[in-house]
Amino acid sequence: MKLLQSSSQDRYRDRLISLENKDLLRSLKNIGKREGNTIGFENTICLNLSSNDYLGLSTDMALCEKFYEGMDKENMIHEFGPGSSSSRLLTGNSGIYEDLEKKLCRFYDREAALVFNSGYHANIGIIPALTGKNDLILSDALNHASIVDGIRLSKADCMIFKHNDMSDLAMLLEKNRANYETLLIITESVFSMDGDLADIQAMVRLKETFDGLLYVDEAHSVGIYGAQGQGLCYEEGVHGKIDILLGAMGKALASHGAYALTSQVLKYYLINHMRSLIYTTALPPMAVNWNRFIIQHMDNFSEHRKKLFKVSNAFRNALEKKGIPFLGQSHIIPVITKSNAKAVELSTLLIDHGFLAFPIRPPTVPENLSRIRFSLTSDIEYKDIEQVPDLIQSCLKC
Repeated sequence: MKLLQSSSQDRYRDRLISLENKDLLRSLKNIGKREGNTIGFENTICLNLSSNDYLGLSTDMALCEKFYEGMDKENMIHEFGPGSSSSRLLTGNSGIYEDLEKKLCRFYDREAALVFNSGYHANIGIIPALTGKNDLILSDALNHASIVDGIRLSKADCMIFKHNDMSDLAMLLEKNRANYETLLIITESVFSMDGDLADIQAMVRLKETFDGLLYVDEAHSVGIYGAQGQGLCYEEGVHGKIDILLGAMGKALASHGAYALTSQVLKYYLINHMRSLIYTTALPPMAVNWNRFIIQHMDNFSEHRKKLFKVSNAFRNALEKKGIPFLGQSHIIPVITKSNAKAVELSTLLIDHGFLAFPIRPPTVPENLSRIRFSLTSDIEYKDIEQVPDLIQSCLKC
C-alpha cells in the first residue's frame, strides 16, 4: 500500500528546508575509528578537535588493558555485564554502584554522592525535584541546554542573570529573595560553549548571604581542575560549600554517567523525588565498574592536565597574535565567525586539511555568534595544530 504524504509531514519538510537555507541544518556524522588523537571522518583520518575526551583516556590502550585485566569468570556478569535491566530502585542497584558512590565521597571529602545515567538525566531531574511553586531559580544566561530543560520542568519561577555578572545576580537577589521559600542558584563552572570560568567564590558568598542553595555543573571541569581532577570548585577551595556539585563521567573520564556530591538529606530527597532517576534503567555494570576504576586512578593524570593547559595556552597565544577573535580561558577555545555560513565554511576548510572541528550554531549559541569550538585534549601537541591559526585567518579574511 502506498503511503500518502500528510500535510503534517509537509510542514516538517518545509521547516527543514528553512533550516538548510539559514545554514542551520544538522545531520548525524559518519564517524570512523578513533586512534589516539585522530578519528576517521568521511574516509579520511583527522586530528580530533571536537572531542570532550580532555585527558585522552578513551584511547589510552594501556589504561584500557589494565581495566580489562580485572575480568574473570567470577565477576564477568556481575561487574562487567552488558545491562542492568532495571532501575536503581528495583534490582539495578548493584554493590559496585554503592562502592562507586563511597569512592566519590572520599575523592571529594563530601558526605554523600549519587550516580545518574548522564548529565542530562541529572539536570532534568534534580532541578524540578528540588524546586516547585513559591521557589526561585536564578540561572546564568549561558547555562547548558540540559539545565534550561530542567528549569522548564520545574514549577518554580526562574530569572536569568547576565552571564558571569555577579552584580546582576546580587541585584536580582536583593529585589526578589524575600518573596520566595527555596532559592536555587545554578551555574556551570567551565562554560561549555564559551570556555570561560564562573566566579564560584562570589556565588558561594551570595548564596550564604541570601540563604540559598548553589548548584554547580562541573561537566567540563572534572578531570581538568583540582589537585586530582575534582574540578574547579575543589581548586577554588569551596567544594564543601556547594550544595549540589554535579560531575560528568562522559567527558574527561571517558565513560558514561554523572554524579552529584551533596548532603545525605538531599541525596535521599532526590532518591524519592527525582523522576529521571526513579523511572530509568540503571547504568550497565560495565560502565559503573569503569567509573569506579577511573576514579581510583585520577591521581595518575597530573601530567595529562599540565599538557592540556600548556597546549591550550599556546593555541590561545597564537590566535591572539593573529588578531583572531576567540573566547574562553580554558581547554575549550571558541573562535567566533558570527555568521552560520562562515562557521560551516571554516569547518569545511579545516576538515579538508585534516582537522576535525564542527560548526556550532544557533540555538546552541546566540544568533550572530556562530563559531568553531576547539575542544583540546592532553594528547595533542602544539605542533599538531600549528597550522590551524593560519587556516582560520585565511578563511575569516575572505
